[in-house]
Order: sequence, then structure tokens, then C-alpha cells
Amino acid sequence: MLRSKINSQTWNGSGRRLEEGPPDCLRSKDTYEESADMLNEIYRFGISPDTVHHLAGEVASRVNMVEIIPSPEELRKIVEQISSKQHRKPIFVFAADGAMAPIRTEEKGVANCWKEVKGVRGYLLDKKQIVHLFSWHQISDKAEFASYLQHIKEQGLIPLDKVRLCFIGDGAGWIWDTVQAVFPVCRQVLDYFHCAQHLHDFAHIQFGQNTQAREWVEQAKVRLFHNNIAGVLIGLGNLKCRTAEAQKARAKLVGYLKGNKARIDYGKLRRGGYPLGSGAIESANKFICHVRLKRSGAWWKIDNANNVLKLRCAKYNAKFDDVFEMHEAVNRKQPQYSAVTLKRIK
Repeated sequence: MLRSKINSQTWNGSGRRLEEGPPDCLRSKDTYEESADMLNEIYRFGISPDTVHHLAGEVASRVNMVEIIPSPEELRKIVEQISSKQHRKPIFVFAADGAMAPIRTEEKGVANCWKEVKGVRGYLLDKKQIVHLFSWHQISDKAEFASYLQHIKEQGLIPLDKVRLCFIGDGAGWIWDTVQAVFPVCRQVLDYFHCAQHLHDFAHIQFGQNTQAREWVEQAKVRLFHNNIAGVLIGLGNLKCRTAEAQKARAKLVGYLKGNKARIDYGKLRRGGYPLGSGAIESANKFICHVRLKRSGAWWKIDNANNVLKLRCAKYNAKFDDVFEMHEAVNRKQPQYSAVTLKRIK
């Protein structure tokens, strides 16, 4: 239907075709209006933003995670290339985080809202380089996120005999509950900067914005680097809180540190070459999710937002050409669409 519409309304048998691969505008940060303007300026199609919107949705609706992440064979080849002549196995890092997306509520009288985009990024890390492997971001709940990790595990994507497995994230419960269920045997790392922020938050409430607060935070961080979380907890217990707010903040910090005790041995982690910060997933949130979904005045249906996220993940995983070729292969089997073939814009 979509291609018939394009052929009859915009191309009019002109014979113009997009050459060699998928339109870049479908996978970029441009809006549908900007993408349509780009196509019209270059190719004089008269294509509408609505058509670009539907084309993007049609392509993305056929995509799931398996199409846009490397195969087990591809991953093993990458790992072997990196680990050759290395005395220590590279680290296979999973980083997970959530990002908020503006969602349009269709129900009458119900205000628009924000939904969490749960994302995971996989990359290889050794002393010399960081090699991106894949990203997958979708508006989903905890169970759906767990299914993504379970799929990765069941497909045998991680060559456990060739890598050291690590998972890094902030203090969100949904991350660690899922990791513990799916990958119970892996090195878990609490993002150092997230942990430090909790220390700063308590110190500012207890001591104020002064030198005493900074000194307390630095002493606590030194203890954590030397795996002396017990010393930090004892110090917190002996500390006389100045206000009820500080007492409440202390209880929150104590619970946070106890809940993440096994993930905080930063000195040992650093010596082992493990990452201490989750900047990789923060960066993925920005260039996959925020730059496209968080635009002025934009409110998304969940399905449309997830379709855009699929295409953007495919782009940054270097799998978009494969996705579009799969789309073309399906359409070539349908005679009514044979009049038009979309290829990459150069």
C-alpha cells in the first residue's frame, strides 16, 4: 500500500530511484518534515512527511533485536581479533540505564506523560581500545528488559571462554534484579559517579556547602576504593545528624551502600581493568534516544517511538543496510510493490 501510494502520488512513473541502499534521512536525527524536504530538494519527488513517517514505521515494524545485533560468529571474530597477543582476556561489558521519553496519551482527558526507555549497550574493553558491539533501546517494562537479556544469553552471543563478563549500571533496582536473574555469574559494578553523587547529597544536607562536606566525601571515597565499605557504614552510624532531614538522608545512604556492597570495590575493579563509570550507556541514551525523541513540542505514541528507536539502534550498530535489505526482500515478493525500489541516498 505504501509503495503504491508513493508511486501514484509522488513519483508518477518518472523512473527516479534512490540508489544503493536505505535513505539516510530515515535513520538520522531529522524530523519527518526535514527528511521529506531533503528528499524533495535532491530528487524532486514531492514526497510528503506523512509518507516518510509511514515508510519508517513499515521498515521498523519488521525489526526485532536479532536483526540489529551481531551474530555469535561475528562477535567471536571481533573478540579473537582484540584478544590476539593479549595476556589477559578482554572485558565484555554490558551497561544498562533508563532515559525518559515524552509520550502522548490517547485517552481523552488524560494528560501526556513520560515513559522510561530501557537501554542496554554492549562493548569490548581492553587497555588500548573500546569496541562498540550493539545497543538496544525500547520503551519497556522490567519483564521485557529481562527478555532482551535472556535472548542475548540464549543466542550464545557472549563467548564466555574468551572474555571476562561485566555489567555496570546505577542504583536502579530493575537493572540489578534482572542481571542477577539472567547473568548471576558476572562482575557487577555500581557506577562510581552515581555512588559519589549519593555521598555528596548526604554531605550537603548534613554539613552544608563547605569544606567539611568535601572532606567527608573524599574520606568516604578513599575507603570505598580500598574496599572498606564497613568503615563508611560505621562512620555513618556514629555520626550525629543535625536535622531530621539529615537523619532521613543517612538512612537512605546506608540502605544504598548495603544494597550495593558487592559492586563497590573500586580499587580492585580498577586494577582488573574494569570500567567504573557508565558513560557508555549515558552516551547511547543521548545519541539514540534524546536527540530524536526529545524535540521541542514532540509527544510520541509508544509504537512510533519504539520504531524510531529501532532504526536508530540499527544505524549505530552498523546494521541499517541489512535491515533495509530485509525490507526490500520482503517487498520484492509482493508484485504490487515491484514498480518502486528504494535504495540508499548517496
